[in-house]
Amino acid sequence: MSLIENKIMSFDELPRRLLLDTCILNRLYDEGYYIWEGELPDNLAEEEIDAESRALRNIFAINERASFQFVVSPLSIAEVANVQDFHDRERRLHWVLDVLDHWLIMLDEVLDRKNQGGSVRHRFKLNSELQQLESSLMGIQDFKRDPFDRLLLIQHKMANCDSFLTIDEDTIWRHRKELLSMGIHVMRPSEFWALLRPYSALWR
Repeated sequence: MSLIENKIMSFDELPRRLLLDTCILNRLYDEGYYIWEGELPDNLAEEEIDAESRALRNIFAINERASFQFVVSPLSIAEVANVQDFHDRERRLHWVLDVLDHWLIMLDEVLDRKNQGGSVRHRFKLNSELQQLESSLMGIQDFKRDPFDRLLLIQHKMANCDSFLTIDEDTIWRHRKELLSMGIHVMRPSEFWALLRPYSALWR
């Protein structure tokens, strides 16, 4: 069950900066024609599209005006490009770097949080707070085994994000209750869209 089911946030409470999980970037790449352009795959109606993909389309449609800040970790860039086929790897890397460049420009234009770990260029240098977070994450067996997910969550804190957006319910999302106690709010796109929808007319 969602932690935010039936919850309505005030406009000022809405997450403004979100770290995208690697699976989100892969979905944006693989289903980009639908998410960015609204082009339906052959023989599929809108209601047959996966709910998370429909939510991503709605989120990015209003974000042309809403200007929510989406942060991409360097770890995810490497993971997205980590495919065997050279040409596919080259296309994916070029695409994700274009996306990264666009969002870096947006972040650099925003004065709030700019000097608080806002850039994904920020190095993994752990201060005492982040060391404590890493220690807490090591107490969860999945994160102890998987340094990639652990570092992504640390990046979330370093980049001063409000939420972590994922569609992979087998890893980070399944530990959302423990993570919330550490100050990390994990959501699926459909959950984020449920929060935005009451205010979506403001950005149409």
